[in-house]
Amino acid sequence: MQQRISKFNRILKIREDSRKNEQAILAAERSEERAVLSHISQLEGEKKQAILDFSTAGTQTVSANDLWFQRQFIDAIDSDITRGKSSLAEVRTRIAGTEARLVERHKDVRIMETYIDHLKEESFQEQLGIEQNELDDVATTHFSRKGGY
Repeated sequence: MQQRISKFNRILKIREDSRKNEQAILAAERSEERAVLSHISQLEGEKKQAILDFSTAGTQTVSANDLWFQRQFIDAIDSDITRGKSSLAEVRTRIAGTEARLVERHKDVRIMETYIDHLKEESFQEQLGIEQNELDDVATTHFSRKGGY
């Protein structure tokens, strides 16, 4: 019985390691998500400033060429924001997949822990039965030597 418990403890260890790996992947993906969100926020701030600069350009004398470059700068920021949002969607999709795998790993670990606890309880009950039989044998031997009551 102890060999079975040891075997399943090794399997449990492997499953716990797998769960830890998924947790590390999830942490890295969440970190990446925060970085992308920060980058998008920074780009949106730059876009607001560029639009403000573009709108105040009408009060100053600027060439059409300068206006065109300012507009191109705003468009470039817009495309960067679009790429950032696309990247954010990809990261969030990966996070959802990792979370689903992590839930499955956690279930596997819980099932294995429950099974090992069951085996340990079964082994304990078996050991108690063996000890009780030994005590009964000792009592029977002692009783038979004394010749009864």
